[in-house]
Amino acid sequence: MMIKLLFVLSLVTLFSILMTSDAYASHFTIPIPQDDHIPGMRSVIDFYVPRNHSVNAGDVITWTNGDSIPHTVTSGKGTSLVKQLKESEGKPDGLFDSGIINPQESWSFTFSEPGQYPYYCILHPWVERSITVLESEHKVPSPRTQIEEGVKPYDVKCNPDYSLVFKSWDLKPVCIKSEHAQKLMDFGWASTYDPYPMILTVPDAQDKAYVTLQGDNKISEVFSEETWETGPNMTYLDISPDGSLLLATSSQSDTIHAFDMESGEHIKNIKVGKTPKGVKIHHTGKIAFVANENSGTISVINLDTLNIVKDIPVGDIPHNIVFHPNGLKAFVTIQGEDKIAIIDVNSLEKTGFIQVGNLPHNLDITPDGNTLFITNIGSNDVAVIDLDDKEIIKRIPVSKGHHGIDIPPTGNRIFVSGIGDDKISVIDTTSFEVIKQIIVGKGPHGLRTDSSGIKLFVGVTQTNEIVVIDTETLKITDKLNPGNTPFWVAIPGNP
Repeated sequence: MMIKLLFVLSLVTLFSILMTSDAYASHFTIPIPQDDHIPGMRSVIDFYVPRNHSVNAGDVITWTNGDSIPHTVTSGKGTSLVKQLKESEGKPDGLFDSGIINPQESWSFTFSEPGQYPYYCILHPWVERSITVLESEHKVPSPRTQIEEGVKPYDVKCNPDYSLVFKSWDLKPVCIKSEHAQKLMDFGWASTYDPYPMILTVPDAQDKAYVTLQGDNKISEVFSEETWETGPNMTYLDISPDGSLLLATSSQSDTIHAFDMESGEHIKNIKVGKTPKGVKIHHTGKIAFVANENSGTISVINLDTLNIVKDIPVGDIPHNIVFHPNGLKAFVTIQGEDKIAIIDVNSLEKTGFIQVGNLPHNLDITPDGNTLFITNIGSNDVAVIDLDDKEIIKRIPVSKGHHGIDIPPTGNRIFVSGIGDDKISVIDTTSFEVIKQIIVGKGPHGLRTDSSGIKLFVGVTQTNEIVVIDTETLKITDKLNPGNTPFWVAIPGNP
């Protein structure tokens, strides 16, 4: 899968958006890239082929199908993977329709009137993009103005020849000359909202997997069998996208243990709130959030200084955290109130709740940021939340909790453990149905795939094993013995 992703990136880069001019109009070429139809590839493709393009009235756009299967370019509203549970197909509006565009064929359309023109593929209605047509010489409002008007940061529009990026230090959107975008990102001044570029560049990510050992009060790297002394009742841990910093919670001592994984040194004990559980490092590597169950707070750690900069009150018994892929929000399970708290990452303030179920425990989010999945201890199910509507659209029964959950970076499947059982539930992200249950041994809890999504590592607490599963065949390929009571797993490149 990693080789395939890198191949797609190279291919899409070759098909970067082109523009030519004549005396009357500009001509744009938009690629339909290889694997554009595959749901798990949406996030990585969006990095190179943005969801919106801005042109001037009278400009001509040509779509070229570089995929291996047919597509269409049809004006109207498509249907996200989530909403296919409610609607079986998209809604064309009749303004334009390419018909079938076979592989290596093209189709062109002239946009004569200013306006917003959403379009989708009838054959794959979850593939949605849009065209913004401006009056000649008309300028798109500034990103700040668009945000003030209620536009989502990652939906901000830019003038032709400009690209949307986010400033690294405050994650605010800005439009810059397209020709300069990659250089500014290389310098670290700007980044995209998509986590895939960082995931793909993690060195040797597939060769590292870390686990908390509750029975030994240690952390272990499962391949090298190297261990680090920590504190009592080790629960959760997370590692930075580049694999250089590891944070782990000692719930009994109210401490975060920080490790420099390049040197292997234990660099600091960070005192946080009462009974810390989930810890999550933001994909910029600048801050981390810690859920303090008996304080009802999220501690925010500045990762440059390893000091607490704020404690955010969120509710009764916060348990774990996930960041939105765009980095602008965090979602927190509030176990004592059956809710999900929403935190604005820029202001570090709680901005709202989503009512979710009976004792929400762990959670994960799809790579495109559209859908949130929450495990519920009280009902032994997974709640599926459409983040556009903030509504539960389905509940998926799984094994007995407590539960762990992981959505691989490829986004094609969901894996759910149940510490009160002996199996892993495998959920298909298109149908939201359990397609298989894999017997791994009694007490599975922590689980993570490697950054390529090829291997799944499951901590089985009662057999003291890490069970390795091939995510394509769904068969067990190995069993490792890291130590006593492996509780939670962290792997670089899988946030």
